Amino acid sequence: VKPNLYTAEPVCPDGQLQCGNGECISKSFFCDKKPDCSDGSDENACTVDEDPNRAEICDKSVCVLPNCFCSPDGTVAPGVDGGKLEINNIPQMITLTFAGAVNGDNINVYNKLFHPERVNPNGCTARATFFVSHKYTNYSAVQELHRVGHEIGVFSITNNEDPKYWTEGNYDTWLGEMAGARLIVERFANITDGTVVGVRAPYLRVGGNEQFNMMTDQFFLYDSSITAPLGRVPIWPYTLQFRM
Repeated sequence: VKPNLYTAEPVCPDGQLQCGNGECISKSFFCDKKPDCSDGSDENACTVDEDPNRAEICDKSVCVLPNCFCSPDGTVAPGVDGGKLEINNIPQMITLTFAGAVNGDNINVYNKLFHPERVNPNGCTARATFFVSHKYTNYSAVQELHRVGHEIGVFSITNNEDPKYWTEGNYDTWLGEMAGARLIVERFANITDGTVVGVRAPYLRVGGNEQFNMMTDQFFLYDSSITAPLGRVPIWPYTLQFRM
């Protein structure tokens, strides 16, 4: 049974939608993985195109830099569509990231990679982001990475090997794994400047709304788990106020 999401005339109070059996419930209850309509229809129209709580399509009139950036197909670089920049004049950017435990098995490799003589074109030394998992991590090594200028993010506490643990995890699962990991990193690596703001999900298994609602509540600024398909036209990074 499908809900009656689109009717010629309003049939429910503001902020509510109609179930398949005519019952009205809050719009926020639709597609939350819990049946709230007595016929369960609120969980039967939850594809990317059907979900009434889905993110809106990119609206460049309200999505403005520096706080928001999007493009209808994800391929437009900032400034190019407005004629301010030529695509050939935008420098290539390479982001170096590592995920997992930091310990004696790999810290010497990181030190060799990021020696003082390896610099960016502007003369600044190259740095990376380390998404740290708790298991097997040496936090004195994490503290040293942070001290010399690398960014520290979180990669979970348990690094659970079951992919469904992440894709089907509820809010509390993501809260415990990621916010909990940040508390541990800040405590044992003595990172007190509030810079642990990035998340990467193990096996790149994104947790959907459960993950992103947790991130919003806990002031995580970005996720580094979503992958873009390989293609001749690159996908430009953009913020998540609008749908992908």
